[in-house]
Amino acid sequence: MEHSGHTPEWTGPKVERTLRNGKHLYVSAFKAWLVGQARRPGVSVAGLALRNGVNANLLRHWMKLEHWPGHVPALLPVTIAAEPASCEVAAATRAYPSSGTMEIELCGAVVRLSGEIDVAQLKTVLAVLRS
Repeated sequence: MEHSGHTPEWTGPKVERTLRNGKHLYVSAFKAWLVGQARRPGVSVAGLALRNGVNANLLRHWMKLEHWPGHVPALLPVTIAAEPASCEVAAATRAYPSSGTMEIELCGAVVRLSGEIDVAQLKTVLAVLRS
């Protein structure tokens, strides 16, 4: 594949060392640079990986990691609607001991719990729903 010249080239070392089984341990600076290049608009991740001798799936995996410099996690806006003044338990708590599932309907919200349930956390969730 011929390089078009639009993507800068990495000039430093890419591989820190190669294991006996042939797997490479890449230099952290190289990985961070490659992820930064891959996040640019219009860049082909597969093409970028190919030009730099890295598997495209590995590059996509690095892109999913959140510890890279410059990576800002997406935050979603949260709005809290006012609840009615009187909030009664709409339905009884149902527990299914055989499957470890609990369903609670409170103030128009349904809370489903499965697996091991932490009582302190459950009390906190219920208190928030009631307020």
